[in-house]
Amino acid sequence: MDISRLLLRCTGMSRLFRNKTGITLIEVVIAVLLMSVIFLGVSNLYVASRKFYIASSNKTIIGSEAQYAIQHIYKNVMQAIGDETSPPGTSAIDVPNAERVDFRINNNDPITRSNYSTVTTYSYYKSGNTFVFDDGVTTESLIPKVTVTAVNFTKSTNALTGYITASYNDQSLTFYFACHPRLASFN
Repeated sequence: MDISRLLLRCTGMSRLFRNKTGITLIEVVIAVLLMSVIFLGVSNLYVASRKFYIASSNKTIIGSEAQYAIQHIYKNVMQAIGDETSPPGTSAIDVPNAERVDFRINNNDPITRSNYSTVTTYSYYKSGNTFVFDDGVTTESLIPKVTVTAVNFTKSTNALTGYITASYNDQSLTFYFACHPRLASFN
């Protein structure tokens, strides 16, 4: 008797080798194809969610920068003084061109007849790819992180309206605003 047959008979392995079932090459190929389809679906979902995250992050950056600039405009224009009937250059708001606004501000509180003429001219304008605030002493970029592509100011009945269009990477957003200065009136 052969030793290998004896070992197979003793260990019960003869049954294992007698029933010759196993995985065929076709079954392996089908399993690999199914796993590839599942992997492609999951990776496409990951790529799409990553693109969505980047786009929303870029829009958030634009939004926060533009919101700061619009709040800055609103806060200062609310302090502008002058009447609609004032001559050009002395009214509350002057819009020399669509990309620039000048307005007069009086930092005295309360404003009285005696200190009414103590005013400073503030300006907002587009300069290159940035949006600038000029208070007569310092000039600062209000939106340093994003590219300002368009600015438009319009004066109508002593109100300032307009929009700022800004872009960051591949995203671009436009923000609209409207604000009214206080009017000077004394009894």
